[in-house]
Amino acid sequence: MANWLSYTSTEGASPRLAAVIILYEQQRQRVLFVKRNPSLSFMGGHHAFPGGSLSDADTGSRVINAPDLRSARLLTTAVRELFEETGILLPDLTEAENGSLQSLREKTVSEPAVFEAFLEKKNIFIDYLNFSPAGRWVTPSFSPIRFDTSYFFCSTSKPCFAAPMGAHAEIVGVEWITPAEALKRRDGKSMHVSTPVVFVLQRLHTFPLPEALKRLRHTPGFSNTLLDYIEPFPGIHLVPLQSCTLPPATHTNCVLIGEESIYIVDPGASETSEISRLFTHIDEVCENVGGTPAGILLTHDHPDHCAAAEALSKRYNVTVYGHPASLGSFQNAEALEKGDFIEIPGSRPWSVRCLHTPGHHPGHLCYFEETTGTLLCGDTIANPGTIMINPDKHGDMGLYMAGLERLGKIPAALTVPGHGAPLMEGEGPAFFQKTLEHRIMRETKIKTAWEQGARSEAALLAEAYDDTPESMHPFALLQLRAHLSHLQETDLISF
Repeated sequence: MANWLSYTSTEGASPRLAAVIILYEQQRQRVLFVKRNPSLSFMGGHHAFPGGSLSDADTGSRVINAPDLRSARLLTTAVRELFEETGILLPDLTEAENGSLQSLREKTVSEPAVFEAFLEKKNIFIDYLNFSPAGRWVTPSFSPIRFDTSYFFCSTSKPCFAAPMGAHAEIVGVEWITPAEALKRRDGKSMHVSTPVVFVLQRLHTFPLPEALKRLRHTPGFSNTLLDYIEPFPGIHLVPLQSCTLPPATHTNCVLIGEESIYIVDPGASETSEISRLFTHIDEVCENVGGTPAGILLTHDHPDHCAAAEALSKRYNVTVYGHPASLGSFQNAEALEKGDFIEIPGSRPWSVRCLHTPGHHPGHLCYFEETTGTLLCGDTIANPGTIMINPDKHGDMGLYMAGLERLGKIPAALTVPGHGAPLMEGEGPAFFQKTLEHRIMRETKIKTAWEQGARSEAALLAEAYDDTPESMHPFALLQLRAHLSHLQETDLISF
């Protein structure tokens, strides 16, 4: 299990600066999309707006009326990437179908500096005032590849021919699509788009263009409260919140479920700024879909999963739901048991099934949303990392391993762990199996060391956790004790 985050980081991998162009054709109210090569490791097969990473060669020297150098450089990036990926050269929408411009386009892919050199030679300037800032998005903290992306909107009344570079290039398709059609195709899963793209499309579809642009300009993302969430399925919002969790994790995944009635799962933020960010996100989701918060669901009551629950309960006047073992400290609470269903009303009714999965915590619950096939599994797995089973706090390794086996049989389309990256399609069941095998491997090493005469905790730790960094040995010791208890219970070792 690769460790994507450092043990000390609070932000995950450092995001790279990037920029994209939302090119809008006024007459037919269409947006220009590129289709990324399915073979790409990042967003392969997705439809996206043209754009890419800031290059050292993007100096911003040909941009006029920009508010600052950073903005000028990012706009240069967006215009250059549009040219590379589609053949459209702003500001005059020159089409690079053949001849010198096509040659320039091909050369720019490997040598970005030639783009600004060409603009200078032709005395072409890019006027910042012809573009509208349309938000700023940061890839969520759990991702191994992250971007801090500025969005620019550009409207044109002139139909534009656009074409990809070729079948083996980064971009394999170019398409003009209305926001309504794009959202329809996305909901039908025939078109894959990222969360920021959905955000833009929803506003272009819902509001007249001036109002849509206003909402894009003044998103929380553009006011320096960077939007850090994903919406893998319509009505499923995953918001990583900084929390007081254990390494290598730095965040807890808070998930919003539903459209008209919205349930909030595991609000684990303790810092005021993170709680405020969550409030902002919930309010915006509710405003966009006309929904209201309906309740809070807890997988368990460890602080990194429930720290903001009381504040949310009071702000929205909603009930906190969870296993009886997790509700002792909450004023407005209602118990859930194994097999209970939470029915979420809306245009397409959803049903959330409660699964009792003790081991990490006696009252640990998982939630399986049956309409979308989304499994919210709390602290049963982490991606990356392993889950702490602490016998000093009622952790039970046998129950935990049995839970892994049961969860691995659920055909989830989306599996969201309490910490780290979500798992799509068959990745979830495979990950549960892999985690179970890891625990079995660890117990085998402990049993072997025991049979070879190791008796002290120090000796067993040295043999069974020889691949664990010394800094993590205090945590490993607790895991060792949990495994020893399980081995004793199953008569595989005897004291």
